[in-house]
Amino acid sequence: MHWWTLQQLKFKNPQTRRQAIEKLASEGTDESVEHLISALQDDDNAVRLAVVQALGRLKETRAIPALVQGMRDPDPEVREAVVGALMQMGDATCTEVLVGALKDLNLSVRRRAAKALDFFGWKPSNDIQRVLRFIALGEYAKAANIGTLALEPLLTALRDKQCPNRRNVVEALSQIGDERVLKPLMSALRDSDGHVRVAAVEALGSLRDPRSADSLTLSLKDQDPLVRAAAANALGAMNDNGGFDRLVASLKDLDWSVRKASVESLGKLKDVRGVEALTILLKDPDHDVREAVVASLGQIRHRSAIEHLVVTLADPQSSVRHAAAGVLKQLDPEWERSEEARLAVPALKSAMTSKEYWVRQAASDTLSKLSNTPKPEPTLNSFSDPIYYKRAAAFQALVQALADWDRDLRLAAAEALGRIADQRALEPLTEALHDVDQWVRESAEKALWRLGWEPAADGRGLAPVDGETAFIRRETLGMAKSY
Repeated sequence: MHWWTLQQLKFKNPQTRRQAIEKLASEGTDESVEHLISALQDDDNAVRLAVVQALGRLKETRAIPALVQGMRDPDPEVREAVVGALMQMGDATCTEVLVGALKDLNLSVRRRAAKALDFFGWKPSNDIQRVLRFIALGEYAKAANIGTLALEPLLTALRDKQCPNRRNVVEALSQIGDERVLKPLMSALRDSDGHVRVAAVEALGSLRDPRSADSLTLSLKDQDPLVRAAAANALGAMNDNGGFDRLVASLKDLDWSVRKASVESLGKLKDVRGVEALTILLKDPDHDVREAVVASLGQIRHRSAIEHLVVTLADPQSSVRHAAAGVLKQLDPEWERSEEARLAVPALKSAMTSKEYWVRQAASDTLSKLSNTPKPEPTLNSFSDPIYYKRAAAFQALVQALADWDRDLRLAAAEALGRIADQRALEPLTEALHDVDQWVRESAEKALWRLGWEPAADGRGLAPVDGETAFIRRETLGMAKSY
């Protein structure tokens, strides 16, 4: 059987050779170990991997020199298995080889080597070894804390598409504070991973280098709104007045977070030209954007914003109204007496007819402050009074209930229509006089009386007080009851 197993190691089929490796490993003899070591030179990656794993399970220290040579294997999976096998053997004399593996091109090999070194109790002897260990373990911020020595290893990790946390790599690079990171960070703005692009934008914003302004401007058109918002924030952090025009264009972005970021950055620039552009967004559909506009106008601190802020005192959102009141006090403690505030009167009067109660109420309060007179009552009409909509909905529901199959429901609907005293109920109540149930018919007649109807002059039924066509005779409905 042993002879046949050795013959199988020469077969062309890799699967057959792997099976032979497993048989040799199960034997565990000195001779089988020698054949396993020889098989480390096999042409097939999977066969070499099987050999390394078998030697690790056997814990044969005789195989260590051959395994060390395996750290040069072209297949990263084999190299990673070699590290694992050396750990299983528990031979600390291999630490030098494992330290070299911290520079491996493959992320998994580097991480496995770092863990193996920790297993053996190894301690870095210099800063570069500490950097390599941190990066291998994914502790990029700790590597950056060591200084510029971490720059090249971090850049290598950033270029590694297999690295799952390249965003963290970018953040670590920004901590180093070396101008050599500028170019790779600007290149990262074109990375296929949106998270990396966001991190690159934020890193450039923290560096505040004017050379990155053009690159950040291009990011304002990125397909990812998170990137665009980060770019707007970064341009504001740079405090570069050249970014004014760039940010104004982003105020029209379809995404609210981008508009909000652009608004906040314009506030940081404190450019008076921003007042006109910002006040347009006081009508933005998103209340967070409107609140940010108010805050930015407070940072710019120009009187031309007073008129618009006074109008904003009637904003539908309470937080926006409160913010506007605070900024007005900052701009002018006596803003109520200012000419700019009086320019807002037409808009406030228009707000008095709003459908929303709090808008009307806020507009009324503001107008009273401007005129120093008792506040006017908000004008209500059928379109602005919320009670109107409730009554309309109730009326329709009651009319529908008059035709319900449930006799008690029809009876209650007729009584209710009489109580609400709506002239539109005349027609449906008239039809209810034909109801199959006597009590429903009587209830409908009572309701009609409440609506202002009285017996016709000829005694043939009910007639409206305005002399319109008489109703059907009460006698035919069995309604001889007097009222």
